[in-house]
Amino acid sequence: MRVAALQSGLDGWQAGGLPEAIKACERQKVELLVLPECYFGGMRSARTAADAVAMTAPYSDLVAAFRDCPAHLTVVVGFTERAADGLLFSSAAVMRAGQLIGIMRKLFPREPAFSPGEQLPLFHHDQRAFGVVICNDANFVEPSRLLALAGARILACPLNNDLPVEVARRWRVRTRSALIARAVENDCWVIAADVCGRAEGRQGGAATRIIAPDGRIVSEAHGDELGVVMADIDLTNDSMLQRWDVTQNAAIFGKWVDALTDHATGGQKGDVPEPGEV
Repeated sequence: MRVAALQSGLDGWQAGGLPEAIKACERQKVELLVLPECYFGGMRSARTAADAVAMTAPYSDLVAAFRDCPAHLTVVVGFTERAADGLLFSSAAVMRAGQLIGIMRKLFPREPAFSPGEQLPLFHHDQRAFGVVICNDANFVEPSRLLALAGARILACPLNNDLPVEVARRWRVRTRSALIARAVENDCWVIAADVCGRAEGRQGGAATRIIAPDGRIVSEAHGDELGVVMADIDLTNDSMLQRWDVTQNAAIFGKWVDALTDHATGGQKGDVPEPGEV
């Protein structure tokens, strides 16, 4: 399966380049393309600014941008979503052959404008299952693991590390390390698409890369280079997750549940479920 990730500038879709990226994917027979978080509208932390670029169902402008996609191409693209109740989300749309398949909402937004999502949908390209992990969600162990347990062998990661320059420098290694960790611990391919460049004291993280389940970086953008990175990935091997089932050791599983319970109750342990009840 051939996959790709687009590294864009901080302006995302406004800077152009999407038609060329889609054409490149068509020529190279790419089946799954990942675009950055908030690719449409840009990263807007303030509520007023985010609301100004938000899209509501049926997301006509978003769908129109992918109307001419080839039939074999699935696209994961970030945008700001305004729900029916007025809440704003950093969301990712999954498009197939120019049609909207589904929406994933960021679970752990750090931006004040956005509310947290609550669902972890599993998507498919043909018979291949994949999940969407949006930016900061990749710093958490649980979303990726839950998707992998549900059957995902690919984690599509729309990122938008549009950060103050010093913050971007501090997070450069951590971001890459987190993506590698999610790949290895879940035996999944990770396809991450980020932004790059500088503007008004801000800098893009430029963490666009494709990571194999063993942690190898098989393709990546170089520095602030714009454009599409591609790789052929192998999904024929069975997932190794069954080897890493903590319930195989009841004592360690119990300690894990104890730690979660203790953390959730602020140090006051509640009833600990037996193995298999969580």
